[in-house]
Amino acid sequence: MKTLRYIMKKELKVKDAWMLYQTLVLASSKEKSQGIEAGRWTNYIDPVLGEKEIRGLTKLDYLILKQSLEKRKLSPQTVYHCLSLLRRLLNKIEEWDKSCPQIPSFKDVMPRFDNRRQRYLDQDELSIVLEKLKEYEGSGNWHDIALFAVNTGMRRGEIFNLTLSDINFRDKMATIVDTKSCRNRIIPLNDIACGILSKQAEMKNRHEKIFQDKNPRIFRRAINASGLNDGITDLRYKVVFHTLRHTFASWLVQGGAELALVCQLMGHSNIHVTMRYAHLAPNQARQAVDLLSRRILKSRYMHNSATKIGTEAFP
Repeated sequence: MKTLRYIMKKELKVKDAWMLYQTLVLASSKEKSQGIEAGRWTNYIDPVLGEKEIRGLTKLDYLILKQSLEKRKLSPQTVYHCLSLLRRLLNKIEEWDKSCPQIPSFKDVMPRFDNRRQRYLDQDELSIVLEKLKEYEGSGNWHDIALFAVNTGMRRGEIFNLTLSDINFRDKMATIVDTKSCRNRIIPLNDIACGILSKQAEMKNRHEKIFQDKNPRIFRRAINASGLNDGITDLRYKVVFHTLRHTFASWLVQGGAELALVCQLMGHSNIHVTMRYAHLAPNQARQAVDLLSRRILKSRYMHNSATKIGTEAFP
């Protein structure tokens, strides 16, 4: 703490802001997140802006950093994450040190991109993947893992963190903790998911991880053997394990589930994330307004009125 007070008293550089952010904010994050953020700082931000005094920062410095990242052929998403880290630590310094001058805005600096995966499986494609997983001897329970994923919509990390203590077999519910959105949630389990868990329960104790075969190579081999990615170069359209989660959401929406419910089941941080699936249910909007017309046509006013609104205009 003495070191931190010393830092706050001197003319702060960007590297000092990183040290404070790392100590006071990042230290409480998951170990994996700490490693990722530290890598972004060490490899990309520090060499360019580490020695720069915060008081002298301008938007030009942000653009210089952005250009250096792009010259290294980093993906737009990685460039965004690096700039976002810089923005967060500078905002924290501005919050902690009221004598610090206003940090230049990042407006028009952050790259814009859409790298959301668009791919989901149809029923035949899912059958092919499951059959390929069954073909591999020694593949452990990857067939069941894939089937469980498409029936629950859970993220891979959430699946591999599940223990039997998270499962309520009586009510067919699963409690998911330590999620990506930092919001624990409870999801219902259908008969297929419960059957898979019941089979695993016979071999595990209550606090042991239910699914322990985390080797992704088995799943990749099955996908390669299925031919579903043949000729596809755009990562957004490649089949990966996360495709099973998109399949879960897509099938729900196509089956008539409301987006708000899908948002809840998926554990999305807000409904805007779930809106990517809205195009899969184009008839829902028409059905919604038709509900109103049917209700009005059945009303007492319409029965008593000599004017048949709608029926004359649209025979």
